[in-house]
Amino acid sequence: MVTRDFITYYDRKMDDSFISKVLSDYPWLIDFVKKTPELDFQTGHDPKQGRSWFYVYRGTSRVLAFASRRNGYKIEAADAYKIIAPTDFFEHPTENSFVEYLKKIRETSNLKRYYKSSKGKKEGYYQNLIGRRYTFETKLEDDFIIIDKEMVVGFKDEPTKTEWNKDIIASQKALIDELRNEYDGKLPQDIHSKYGEIDFLAMTWNGDIIIMELKQDDSQKTSLSPIQVRFYNAQFDKLLNENKDVSANIMKMVRQKVDLGIVNIPKGRSLPQKLSGKIETCVIVGEEAGLSNTICNRFRFVRKLFLPEMKAYTCKSDGTLIVSKKLE
Repeated sequence: MVTRDFITYYDRKMDDSFISKVLSDYPWLIDFVKKTPELDFQTGHDPKQGRSWFYVYRGTSRVLAFASRRNGYKIEAADAYKIIAPTDFFEHPTENSFVEYLKKIRETSNLKRYYKSSKGKKEGYYQNLIGRRYTFETKLEDDFIIIDKEMVVGFKDEPTKTEWNKDIIASQKALIDELRNEYDGKLPQDIHSKYGEIDFLAMTWNGDIIIMELKQDDSQKTSLSPIQVRFYNAQFDKLLNENKDVSANIMKMVRQKVDLGIVNIPKGRSLPQKLSGKIETCVIVGEEAGLSNTICNRFRFVRKLFLPEMKAYTCKSDGTLIVSKKLE
């Protein structure tokens, strides 16, 4: 529970009564998502709003959302999904109607940009692939599990957020100025100094946190990703140092996901008791074959300036991360 004198918070464990209600009404839901390769989970809680959620994603799109309400929940989705859903699907989804719903989603052209189209696999495709691989498909040889997605630091209010981020943003801007002075190649006119959500938050078996940013295409975003990841790294480092509740809150969230079966702890592995305080960072490129030499060289230049220890990965067809040969 967030107290009146909080400044920042990160407490994403869902309310127990909410998730119990959802799963008692739809006991088939978790197994259905796990056996459907194009689907994944995103769960969370915002103590400031007193709100929990249990989402089913297809790529970057939220196709079914349970959001807590007093003594229950509401089933939601964007209008683009509601208009194609089977009759009464959002009043009471069933396993059979979900199958029909997914078929209509695949056939709707304007929704393909969130997952996969005739032009290729989208970022959302890799978000699902990697997210599933390191949650409920985790293997003994893996060094980490993914514990959260689209993670953000919570703040008391907007003025607090602005003040708290001020020094981080100033440091970012100073390095961006340095980048413009030192880099010989072409850079975009507008380079952001602050960003929103962390794509993946992972944790090693030793309690180290890993901040993961996912990219897909051969674009400015890939080459400038160290700037973005450095912002997240600075935020999370400050959060860990200032908020003593974060480690306990994260472990409660992870244990809940393990209990629900949406995060797997392989036999021979065990969760740490608490976070170590160490943070690692990386960027993941879904397919690196299309990365040009210009993008790769710029990435390495930017990384050396902003976040020299950041690693770069791509993934195999099953979502397993491997070191990027082009970016490293």
